[in-house]
Amino acid sequence: MALDTDRRRQLHALKLKSLAETYLGISLSDLNGTEDGAIGIKRLDDCVTAVILAEERCSRAIGVAMAAATKVEADVIHIFVKEEAGSLASAAELFRNSPTVWELNDRIATRAVAVYPTSKEPTDADPALIAVLEAADVDVVYEHGIVAGEIRGLEVARIESDGEEQKITVGVGAHDREAFALLHGGMPSEEALLRVTETVQFHRRAGAEPHPLNRLNAERWLRSQLIGSPQKIGATVLSSASPPIARRSLKETIPAVAYGRMADGNQVVVVCTVGIDLNLIAFGAQARRDTDPEAQLKFVVPERDAHPLLKAMVEKLVVPAELIAIDDDWRDWKSPGSLA
Repeated sequence: MALDTDRRRQLHALKLKSLAETYLGISLSDLNGTEDGAIGIKRLDDCVTAVILAEERCSRAIGVAMAAATKVEADVIHIFVKEEAGSLASAAELFRNSPTVWELNDRIATRAVAVYPTSKEPTDADPALIAVLEAADVDVVYEHGIVAGEIRGLEVARIESDGEEQKITVGVGAHDREAFALLHGGMPSEEALLRVTETVQFHRRAGAEPHPLNRLNAERWLRSQLIGSPQKIGATVLSSASPPIARRSLKETIPAVAYGRMADGNQVVVVCTVGIDLNLIAFGAQARRDTDPEAQLKFVVPERDAHPLLKAMVEKLVVPAELIAIDDDWRDWKSPGSLA
């Protein structure tokens, strides 16, 4: 039987209390269970220790830990995780006063060994199919070996293979692509794309009535706006880039990444999100490491989402970065020369 939320939080808190006593030799004074884990604080003389347990959504553990540590000005940070410990340990190194990551196997904890990303999977998509996407006036996006067509950041098509041949599948997300194929399987790709893009363009525009098509993937919509108007953040050219981790579905919200050049000639990695995301800074630092470690790093968020905690976390990065707050009406931007 599934546990209710309160009981789940209690168990997370008790587990973290036990781990801190067993492996760190400390008794946590402030202890709070969450749906994803628990957060505990120990104050002793002039030293503040923050201890975090990540039971769910482990990929976000560094961001949660750094946010908690920043709030209490922690001197020491420990994170216990049951998944992705190696990649989290490498992400922790991107911060000053790096957290120590512990890998949990049942209730046995060992210090995690950092695991660094391998080269990104190249695409083997058919150039002729890529040309079809380009001719349909959609943005062609390459991420983790996947080639997709997007309208203002929303995927409307992708190139897929059944092992024997490649084809363009049309639709917003996997379920919509499957449904569209069942209903319109014989329709030529060009015609199918036109039908879907017209619908998405109508709903996904500034001033449109609320609709699922203009609520999904706002962070990618912001990225597409910046690619069209890079001068908004002092850049001359931007293009989409792969995030540190691949999205598992259309509904999964992770920051959107772009790569390009600033007006001063320096390369830049731009990481966008809409809404307050405590994992933004850790995610962006990983994106720069994976894309171009020598590049500048700019975090771009709407002004209402530029929380002071995010600004404080940026200051904790080993390599400097900048948080840029842009107009809340960013959806209204028009690209230079655009008539839309």
